[in-house]
Amino acid sequence: MFDYLVIGMVLHEELTGYDIKKRIEQGIGHLYKVSHGQLYPALKKLTAKGYLTMNEQMQGKMLKKYYMATEAGKAVFLDWLSAPFDPNTDGDNYLVKIFLLGELPKEIRTKRLQEYEFYTQQLLGQLQVVEKQLSTENLSDREYFELSAFYFSYQLLQNTTHWIQYIKEERPLAGFLQNEGD
Repeated sequence: MFDYLVIGMVLHEELTGYDIKKRIEQGIGHLYKVSHGQLYPALKKLTAKGYLTMNEQMQGKMLKKYYMATEAGKAVFLDWLSAPFDPNTDGDNYLVKIFLLGELPKEIRTKRLQEYEFYTQQLLGQLQVVEKQLSTENLSDREYFELSAFYFSYQLLQNTTHWIQYIKEERPLAGFLQNEGD
């Protein structure tokens, strides 16, 4: 998945490794951490596969390497991004795909979001069945905190479902944060 993220960063402009890392950190760094030890081997591998080009340029006294997606890189990236949601492989990394969805036509974006919404609603339904069977009376300290983790997951799935519905409609994001998404 990291390789696709890297390709996605250089679809439209040449960037140095430093700039790619900075762009990832600014965009989804709160969700996804990237290190130089992860990035530079990926750049080398993607260039060797023909998915990126590397162009060296002198800037002052420094030789900088700039990377750009090739047509083959764009094709493999768009195939990955367009693929149906698969909870076994996408799972927790699905936010990376959502971060990059702007590269797809609206009808494909909507379909991918509908698949993710369906998946989260299934999970929410499973948790609702479990929640009906739970007792919150006379809990030990251990049981209290175990149950609090369950309720966190439950609330997270409710919020995720609501958020997906909101972004499918491409409504103003500031409104979502102000609870106008209801």
